[in-house]
Amino acid sequence: MLARLLGEFRYAVSTRAAADLSAAELETCAALVRNGLAVRGDTKAKLQRAAELAVATCLGNIVGVGAIKLVRPDYALKIAKRSGFDFPSETPELGYVSVDGNHKDNGLSGRITAQLLKDKKTPFFATTDDKYMKSTLIKAGFTCQGGEWEGDRGQLSLWLRA
Repeated sequence: MLARLLGEFRYAVSTRAAADLSAAELETCAALVRNGLAVRGDTKAKLQRAAELAVATCLGNIVGVGAIKLVRPDYALKIAKRSGFDFPSETPELGYVSVDGNHKDNGLSGRITAQLLKDKKTPFFATTDDKYMKSTLIKAGFTCQGGEWEGDRGQLSLWLRA
C-alpha cells in the first residue's frame, strides 16, 4: 500500500498537444502505444492527429500516454455496426492509453484517463480487448454496450460514457 501511495507522488500527468512535444518525446509516446500491441499503423502520425494527449512522467521521463482522438464519424459508425449498438457518430473517442511495463500497477492508466476526461461533459466512446483497460473505463464512468467482435488480438468491446 505504501508503494502505491508513493507512486501517486512519483508521477505527474499533464494534458498536452502533440505539437508541444519534442520529436524525441513524441517518439517515446509512439513507442509506448506500439508496445501495447493494440494499435496498427503509424502510431506517431496517429498521436499527432489526436485532439488532446495526456502524458505521464516519472523523474522527467515519459512513462505513459493516452489521447482524445479527433472525431471520426465514419469510424464511429463502423464501431456502432460491429458492436450492434447505435451511438452518435460525432462522439469523440478515448484511446491509445499505454503505460511502460516498468510502471504498470501504479494506477497510471486511470490517472491518464481521468486527466483526459477532466472537466469534459460530452459523451465519449472507447474500444478495447484488454481486461485492465476495461477496469479503468468502468472506474471512469464508461459502460460496456452491445456485443463483442473479433479484433486483431482478441474480442473487442464498445464502451460509452454518457
